[in-house]
Amino acid sequence: MKRLAPILALGVLLLAFAGPLAAQRRVASIDAQQGRADNPFTTDEDVSAGQENFVSRCASCHGFDGTGNRGPDLTSGIFRHGNSDRALFLNILNGITGTGMPSVRLSDKEMWQIVAYVRSLSRVSGPVDGDPRAGRQVYERAACERCHWIDGNGGRLGPELTAVGWRRSATHLRASLLDPNDDIDAAYRQVTVQPRGGEAVRGILRNEDSFSIQLIDSREELRSFAKTDLTGIDRSGGSLMPALTGRFGDDEVTNLVAYLASLRPE
Repeated sequence: MKRLAPILALGVLLLAFAGPLAAQRRVASIDAQQGRADNPFTTDEDVSAGQENFVSRCASCHGFDGTGNRGPDLTSGIFRHGNSDRALFLNILNGITGTGMPSVRLSDKEMWQIVAYVRSLSRVSGPVDGDPRAGRQVYERAACERCHWIDGNGGRLGPELTAVGWRRSATHLRASLLDPNDDIDAAYRQVTVQPRGGEAVRGILRNEDSFSIQLIDSREELRSFAKTDLTGIDRSGGSLMPALTGRFGDDEVTNLVAYLASLRPE
């Protein structure tokens, strides 16, 4: 019995932790297992409930109006990873591999309600105004490739635009071109450091700890500074991107928006 005592004690300890650990495990989706295809929760009350969860869990990436930011535009009614109710439900449940979309831990009903709300955002719209080919020429004249890259070509000081047509609505794209400071991705907000006895260096923050700070400067060179060698760090800077207001006419901006909206690789 003495030999069994440690084993019994270990068993009791494991049982004590089994409950909390089990409670932390993700509860399987019954609707996903049963292959439910159509959304059973589509009333106005369901849409309102879905909006509440969307605002608290999804808006930081998809925008409060669903027009996209770090996450894709959800107002077009066309979804890159599946257009059916079930596809939307599974994308919420499981997340999307290779993207910033995480899995969401909610009940089946709550996830269906988010699907209902996302459906309510969709609006039937015609083609985007403007000429994408002419917009490509505006993109080149504005030297956008110095900071942005498409299909691996271009600079890295601004966000990648390879699939921006999936992420942003035409309205959001136009607003970003005319006022880049209105909605800046935190990863691309400029920071200025002031070395002792030297010129200020402006760039995009890449890493920071208690002792040092690293940024990418305007020449896309990684610069590292010990904080003891700095007299100040200014984090109030906006976007490095200049506004197109006054530089290009309305038609040219419309064409540029059309080009960017066309960037939707399969």
